[in-house]
Amino acid sequence: MKPDFELTKETSTMKRLKRHSIQIGLTAILILGLVGCQDLAVENLNNPDRARALTSPPDVRNLVAGTFRNYWDVVQHCSAGPFMYSTIADENSSAWANWGMRDMSSEPRIAWDNSPTYARRASTELPWFWSYRGISNANDALQAITRAEAEEGAENNAFTREGYNTDKLKAFAKMNQGLMHGALALLFDRAFVVDESVDLENDVLELRPYDEVATEAIRILDEAKAIAQKNVGNAAFAITAADDWIYGLDVDAERMVRLINSFVARIMVQVPRDVAGRAAVNWNEVMSRINAGITVDFAPIGDEDGQNGETDCLKRYGQNGTTWSRADYRTIGPADESGGYQAWLATPLQDRNVFDIHTSDRRIVGSADDPKMDGSDFEYQGTSGPFPAARGTYHYSSHNHKRYQYFLTGSQNGPMPHMILAEMDMYHAEALLRGGGSTDEVAMLLNKTRVERGKLNPASGSDPAGSSSDAQSHLDTASLWAKLKHERRIETFQTAGGLAYFDDRGMGDLVSGTPMHFPVPGKELETLALQNYTFGGVGGDGGAPSAWRIDMEDRHLRPR
Repeated sequence: MKPDFELTKETSTMKRLKRHSIQIGLTAILILGLVGCQDLAVENLNNPDRARALTSPPDVRNLVAGTFRNYWDVVQHCSAGPFMYSTIADENSSAWANWGMRDMSSEPRIAWDNSPTYARRASTELPWFWSYRGISNANDALQAITRAEAEEGAENNAFTREGYNTDKLKAFAKMNQGLMHGALALLFDRAFVVDESVDLENDVLELRPYDEVATEAIRILDEAKAIAQKNVGNAAFAITAADDWIYGLDVDAERMVRLINSFVARIMVQVPRDVAGRAAVNWNEVMSRINAGITVDFAPIGDEDGQNGETDCLKRYGQNGTTWSRADYRTIGPADESGGYQAWLATPLQDRNVFDIHTSDRRIVGSADDPKMDGSDFEYQGTSGPFPAARGTYHYSSHNHKRYQYFLTGSQNGPMPHMILAEMDMYHAEALLRGGGSTDEVAMLLNKTRVERGKLNPASGSDPAGSSSDAQSHLDTASLWAKLKHERRIETFQTAGGLAYFDDRGMGDLVSGTPMHFPVPGKELETLALQNYTFGGVGGDGGAPSAWRIDMEDRHLRPR
């Protein structure tokens, strides 16, 4: 795939819902020619008797097995825009036009073009339509199992007679059904909630605000968790790496419970659209979920080799600093101890250019004496490229991310960290700081990565707690809040699609004018006969209010 070249052919088949007298289209998208990406197939929803076609237990099992891929495509597939969401959070930097990166990461920020004909519309269209495609698959499978149990009994039906554990099928389908509703809540201002209980012929559905969609996503995830909990210790419930339902991972009932708890914690923390909403999160519940959550990084195994589609756009293109991307200075620059970052920020936007970073953080730079030595996570490039200067030299950076470069060089094979323990630790530390908890425990959580990976001096419980508005900093004199922001930013770099964007949004750290969320795609609004609308742009509706300025007295950034 070459920068600036996108060719996507779409054909649509429609499922309709009623909203008042309007037919609402939940569109299953069939992508026929994703350049450089694996073709995707979907069920033929034009079949007038799909329910009868799904009475075969193997068919239903296969539908369930594919629902994690449905979720993964929504958040990690290149065409669904995870790279754009990274660049608008100033995690990666890229001035290429692909996926809307140039349009949405350039400054001053502009509003999202929600036209059905916008060339980069796939970055919101596909998360929307692919989510409902996957939700539809989960619903069809769950309805088929329910019919079989109602007709023949829960203990002896077509599924159990053929050796299928229906609890495993239900829990897995519902888990991914919940994750896709969660993805909709994270990205869009409103969405439909459509679980297996919905009667598509007779129920009246409304577009519901994102917070209600998030609540429903968590409800669905907890239903999946309840099924898994009652199967802890049941060997028949286990999903094996050979099954490949979660890309080469073994997942038993206990691990599914933990995974769901951690996903719920992520949704709770990342759904708020502003500082007030983030502060109002039920942080005690977040801590409870984290304590009952994952104990190892959740990292599905890529097995692409150009064939299987088990790939991760961020781990592929995001590690390529010679062609595709660089690490944005707004993420790695705050670690500079030479004044270079402050000078960069103080320079007029169009005159900014590459500078070398001098830092004690060994993840970014490998030596205190040589800023050109690679760190453990970031690779020195030095040269200004790979983007055209006419698109803004402020997109340039001296480094690219390399922590997952094995995935790029290994033909897209290997672990794809999606939710790591450090992410959960940072939520835990944030909960403690917001609730007046132990600062010693906060320092301990930060030091897991700050000291062990960054080779920085330990944070201490006696450090000033500071405020959630404190700018990111690794310095010994920085507040615990500032150190937390730095650890989270560096450690979760290019894990889950959109994660940096959601985090910056809730912390008030987005560049002014960045859309706080995205509208229902214009193509869907057109189908619904609803007026088009959008968000973003400096001073525009739904644009981030904060603007970054430099405070030269303490050499830290603060949102003003």
